[in-house]
Amino acid sequence: MALQVHAKFLDKLNLVKRASGLARDEKNLSFALTGEVANKVRLVLSEANGESVVFTLWTSPTDIVELCGDGAYPASPALLSIDKEQARDLERRGVVVDLSQLVRSEAQPGTYYVLLDYPSREQIQHLLRHLVTTQNSSMVAAA
Repeated sequence: MALQVHAKFLDKLNLVKRASGLARDEKNLSFALTGEVANKVRLVLSEANGESVVFTLWTSPTDIVELCGDGAYPASPALLSIDKEQARDLERRGVVVDLSQLVRSEAQPGTYYVLLDYPSREQIQHLLRHLVTTQNSSMVAAA
């Protein structure tokens, strides 16, 4: 049974990665939370230095366990993540995502995340201002 659940999660993860990739190709000039791109997964859209920055917001306890790789984490109501590939691409464009403030997923290499106690728009915007900077200044996450 566990293998079947894991296989379904990998399909979901691939779907979310595709949606995130498509969103990065768009110009996200203001902060926005999308509708669900998969069950209990939304995209967090923002921009820095004219570049689209896309995080994923996971709210299913089962998915959070899969991403964290540890059953002790489902008490957190949400997980905000970004993949290393996007972070490196943004860095080449002058936008820095401070991966040192995030946890590297042991279960999903290349994924970095932070657990959220309360996934409000305000908390997410505050977190993004601390995680994402440009070479010249802090990120402006439009309200």
